[in-house]
Amino acid sequence: MIDLDENKKEIRGFITNSISRFKSENEEPNSIGIYCCPWSGWITTNFNINKTIEETENNCPDFEFVEYDFLELSEWQDEYETDNPQFKLNDSINIHDHDLGDKNFNQLIFDYLKPLVIDLKESYEFDFLLQMLDSNLAEKI
Repeated sequence: MIDLDENKKEIRGFITNSISRFKSENEEPNSIGIYCCPWSGWITTNFNINKTIEETENNCPDFEFVEYDFLELSEWQDEYETDNPQFKLNDSINIHDHDLGDKNFNQLIFDYLKPLVIDLKESYEFDFLLQMLDSNLAEKI
């Protein structure tokens, strides 16, 4: 079982450090994309300087700086690949059923990351896009 709450600090630090490094190596971005593949256990940061989120059609792979930084959460993938993956969030255990596809798992991780991104947004002037790979889950924040 993976306790997702244990990854919040690591994910927050990854995004914050990525933004700081990007700003030191480039111009101030106008937007950042947080792109996640839960079942493969990774999160990337993607940045725009000149393009807007709308110009990328809300798609992180179309940002100007794609996969600027990459956070590997291999324990997510390891758990996902078990017969009965379990992900704990806020004292609730979510059991993934492979027979139902990835929609519910994507939604769980999207709902997990969204408050973190909303909280981070308060510290920055630019827009955020949160997007799950191979999913309709994408939201400008």
